[in-house]
Amino acid sequence: MKKLIALYRHFSDKRYSTIAGTLVYFLLMSIAPTLLWMALIVGRIDIGNFVSGTMFDAIEPFISYLNKAAQEAASGAGIVLLVTSLYSSANFFYHLRRSGEIIYDCERKRGGFRLRVASVASVLITIIIVAVGVAFLIVGRNFIHSVLPDRAAECIRLIVTVCIALFAALMLNLFACPVKTDLCGVLSGSLLTVLLWLVFASGFTLYTKYADPSKLYGAAAAIIVFLLWCYLMINSLVVGMIYNSLFIVKRRVSPLY
Repeated sequence: MKKLIALYRHFSDKRYSTIAGTLVYFLLMSIAPTLLWMALIVGRIDIGNFVSGTMFDAIEPFISYLNKAAQEAASGAGIVLLVTSLYSSANFFYHLRRSGEIIYDCERKRGGFRLRVASVASVLITIIIVAVGVAFLIVGRNFIHSVLPDRAAECIRLIVTVCIALFAALMLNLFACPVKTDLCGVLSGSLLTVLLWLVFASGFTLYTKYADPSKLYGAAAAIIVFLLWCYLMINSLVVGMIYNSLFIVKRRVSPLY
C-alpha cells in the first residue's frame, strides 16, 4: 500500500499524465501507417478477430474501420506514401523511449539515429507478432469452441488475452527502459499495467453497453470513446513504467541509445 501511495504521489507531482497524452498522440499517428504496412507485408487480415476480446470490445468497430481503410490504401500506395508511413509508424516507439528517459531520469544522448532504426525494427516485429497472433487466435478459438463448453472456452480465451497483454506490456516496458535490465526488472510494472488495462477495458465495455455515448456525442461517439480508451491505456503503461523506475530498476547506467 505504501508503494502504491508513493506511486500515485509521484505520478501526480511529476504530472506524468502529460507524457501519456503525448504518447497517445503519437500512438494515434502510428496506428493507420502500421496497419498499412501490415496489409503490405502479410496481406489482408481480419483484425476484428484479434481485437474482439475483453480489452478491445469498446473500440473494435473503430479499429476494424481503420484496418479496412489501410487495406484499401495499400492497393495503390506509392513510394512516397510508403516511406512517410513507415516513418510515422515508428514515431510511437521513438517517443516511448524518450518518455522512458524522462521517467527513469536518465540523461538523453544527442542524436537518435540508432533509436529510429530500433523503432522501425520494432514496428516490423510488431506486424509479424500481430499476424501470428491473429492466426493463432482464429485457429485456437475455433478448436476450443469445438471441444469445450462455451463457458470454459471463454475462460481460456480470457487467460490467453491476459497472457498476450502481459507479453505486450513486457516488450513495451523493455523498449522504454533506457537502462540495462531484464524481464524481471520490468515484470512488476508490467503486471500492474495489465491489471489497470483489464480494469479500464472492462469499465469501458460496460460504459458503451449501458450508457450509449452516441446519444451524447452523436456520430463522433466512436472516435471520442477510442481517444479516451487510448488515454487510459497509455496512462496505465506510464504508471507501470514509473513503478519499475521507483522500486525495481536500481542500477543506473548510460542510455542504450
